[in-house]
Amino acid sequence: MSKTSTSYYKRKKYRALYKLESGLEIPMFLLSLGWLYLLIIDLVRGLGAIERTIFYIIWGVFILEYLLKLYLAASKWSYIKQNWITLVALIIPAFRVFRLLNAIRILRSASFISSTNVVRSLTSGRRFLTALKKAKGPQPEPEMNIGILIEYSRKEIKEDLRLFAEQLISDVQTPLQDATGIPWSFDITDPSQLATDKARRPSDFLDDTSLRMAEGPYDMMLVITDVALATVKNRVDAGFLSSVARIAMISTRKLVTTGRKQPMLSLNDASVRFNAAALLLHLVGDIVGLSHTNKGHSKVMSPYEFLSDRKAVPIFTQAEKDQLQKEKQQLPERELRGGSGLESFMFHLLMAFRHPKQLLRPLLRNKAILLPLSLPKLVTAAVSPSFILLFTAEIWDVGINMPNSVAILFAIMSIMGASFYLVTIQSLFLPRKEKRILTEHLAVANTTIYLSIFLACIGLYLMVGLLMLFMELYVFPSDLIQTWPTLNKQAVNLTDLIRLASFISTVGVTTGALAGGFESRAVIRELSLFRRLK
Repeated sequence: MSKTSTSYYKRKKYRALYKLESGLEIPMFLLSLGWLYLLIIDLVRGLGAIERTIFYIIWGVFILEYLLKLYLAASKWSYIKQNWITLVALIIPAFRVFRLLNAIRILRSASFISSTNVVRSLTSGRRFLTALKKAKGPQPEPEMNIGILIEYSRKEIKEDLRLFAEQLISDVQTPLQDATGIPWSFDITDPSQLATDKARRPSDFLDDTSLRMAEGPYDMMLVITDVALATVKNRVDAGFLSSVARIAMISTRKLVTTGRKQPMLSLNDASVRFNAAALLLHLVGDIVGLSHTNKGHSKVMSPYEFLSDRKAVPIFTQAEKDQLQKEKQQLPERELRGGSGLESFMFHLLMAFRHPKQLLRPLLRNKAILLPLSLPKLVTAAVSPSFILLFTAEIWDVGINMPNSVAILFAIMSIMGASFYLVTIQSLFLPRKEKRILTEHLAVANTTIYLSIFLACIGLYLMVGLLMLFMELYVFPSDLIQTWPTLNKQAVNLTDLIRLASFISTVGVTTGALAGGFESRAVIRELSLFRRLK
């Protein structure tokens, strides 16, 4: 056979392989769902004769598919190396015939995993790498683009804040460029007027700021406002930051107020100018990961305080410059532009793994599992129907006679569904208004928000469950079960009562989520996405 005919034959087999993969994608996915169903049934109660036959038929189809693709592959050995997970997954179920160990049943889950689209993509080499690369977003240019949002309370101060912002840009641009070795550009976006001059929480600006970040798109956002910024405990400070969402905030109210019975400074005062520059450099350094130091070791990252005799913009130490130079490629934001639902999910997942510390810190600060204590509407929406169910005979019938495995699975699915429903129905994901561009740290913030609500649902589940168990043990008469005519089981032990309390709590969490048991702005305030200066 000539080289030309050999090449033509290989191309023909490659096109056949491509058509086979495309044509079998949906049918094999549907078979994967059936495989998952049979796997769960086998783990819970075992398979019947017909179900076992179907199980082995599906297994045979998977093997046949693999052999066909192996035959059509141009290089058999390369195909085996690229798809070795699939090969192992197809062999593992054979161990079931010999019934070696019950633990091998767990390994059979690999058969399902390899049959889903996700691992089918994993084992298809180039397709997965292409999808993964697209989800990660393109490598950004080595430059930082900062968006500035001016939030003013009175029209007459709008121009003053704009001039203040322009001077601030002029003062910090050069130190940032010298320290990082990459260009820094600043863009003052359209200002926004506040309804009143009352103190605001940093989270009150999150909607507008995240929207501007996506519209830019920007690598970081800075909010400059003339109103006071306060924490949940009403502690006022000149600056706040969110390393999770890459947002910094400066309150000029705090900068121009020198003390009691002292005249207020003007925004163009030299001390206000240089202290504002020092504040912004401190906020930016904190956001990009520089460590805080004791006073004297760093003029930028030492604890910030307003110094009336400050006459120059502080500069970074050589050690800080070396760190920033080392990490300058990681400073610009990756972006996902117009991705599908799967690509968006992968982008969120990849960015979360890229920034684990920024993801976990707010979860620890906000004590997410105790979040229901700060959301009385959510607790009420969950507890009220739970009390009604507790005094219903049918719920006792179902809860006491329910298998433990079913109760656990129902609880897991309900908590996950409730948390996803809450963040979706309340539009908690950023930006709140849908945009086709999602930046790296907005994805990290979204993951933090979802995990916080997920942990809050777990906390609510535990709270309601313990309350129901207390009622069962100490409020209901001890002989109530023996005299309840509708129950099939007359002897009820502690395990039965715990399972019943868990079942009622699961229903309560679900109804609480469906009732939309909180106000979105109140939730965002409790998530500790922002923190004060250190």
